[in-house]
Amino acid sequence: MWWWIAVLVTALFFAVLVIPQPTRKYRIMAALAPFGGALFLLGHYKMRGMDPADALMMYSFAILSISLGLVGHVRKLSLRTLEAEREGRSADQGVWTAGALVQLFVALVVGMTAYFVLKP
Repeated sequence: MWWWIAVLVTALFFAVLVIPQPTRKYRIMAALAPFGGALFLLGHYKMRGMDPADALMMYSFAILSISLGLVGHVRKLSLRTLEAEREGRSADQGVWTAGALVQLFVALVVGMTAYFVLKP
């Protein structure tokens, strides 16, 4: 069951975070995030001897939390990053809005809390 949920959550991630990106470079960077998460989780799974369902559950909650945490902010954040790069500023400075940070933080806290509560 968790395999299907992980696939659906990854598809949601691509729909919410990859497709709205303004440039090919940003789409590639956003598309690599779930794969990085999967690699991290694979290492975590092997080192701790986790049950595969637990590992997939953790992945699903993390990717879902990130997706829901950035819904409505992706396009604006991407354009602000693009503008900062054009002006020669670091893309890390002043790109994030307070609303996007709060929404992402709340989604991550709720998602990880749900994971730890529902974990078998």
